[in-house]
Amino acid sequence: MTTLTLVKKTSFTVVSLATTMLLSICTPVRAFMFGTGGIQFDRDTNINFTFDQSHSPYQSSLWVAQAELGNTGYTNIARLFNETKPSDNGSANNSEATFGNAVTSENGSITQTFTFLQDQIYALLLWSDTGTGRPFEQYVSSSTFMNSPKWFAAGTQFRRDECLVAGCQLAVFGDFSLDYNSSDSFTNINGGKSPEQYSLLTMAQLAQGTKISFDDAKRGTELDFKDFTVSAELVPAPAPAPAPAPAPAPVPEPVPEPVTVFATMLGLGALAAARRKNKRQPQPEK
Repeated sequence: MTTLTLVKKTSFTVVSLATTMLLSICTPVRAFMFGTGGIQFDRDTNINFTFDQSHSPYQSSLWVAQAELGNTGYTNIARLFNETKPSDNGSANNSEATFGNAVTSENGSITQTFTFLQDQIYALLLWSDTGTGRPFEQYVSSSTFMNSPKWFAAGTQFRRDECLVAGCQLAVFGDFSLDYNSSDSFTNINGGKSPEQYSLLTMAQLAQGTKISFDDAKRGTELDFKDFTVSAELVPAPAPAPAPAPAPAPVPEPVPEPVTVFATMLGLGALAAARRKNKRQPQPEK
């Protein structure tokens, strides 16, 4: 498995530096986030990712990437799904790729579980070729700020240069609609809601299960977010083991009632008196 690191350029223009500072000031540190600002949990958390659909002439793979200290780089640490060919049957069904045909995973399961560690920052990276067969030729990130010229993939020829310095949104999160047979815009298909309104998930949405879909930024095409879709669902934490049952308390000895004690004493007294009387009576001569 190839491991790649996406790194941040060390030189910035004045405008880029100002934008970065502004974003740092306006973006509070949060214990939980799952969306275009990044992925982070306040405790170790398991998420099930299930492959849904892929519709792109590019051959892609979806990875979990973990941030390095200072968010200066993100390293691929787990491949969730990968396409073994661009689609099932060429351009048929809008270049559809289905699981078990053109899409697979490391263990062959359509659902992959990943453990996000407490307080670590992550992103989902969709790597793809551009029709050349080179799998790491370009990427799009679930984190918007990484889709900007400030970031590049070491060892590849690809540079994200079509987005502004603050990045551009190339993933949507939540209960959105997609129409693979329509050329209408994402906003119109979703009743006037723009992609920005699908940029963040709540823990309740994750608990119920929700969708994440990417646009692989094909040049010259409108962002439609139809290129690679998965679902994400929180794995419930195991219920705590029941506490052991307390040991049974010892059964107390029954306490005799006063009447019983008194009767016993009278009986013993009578027996002693009878013995003394027998001793005083003369014994018959033999």
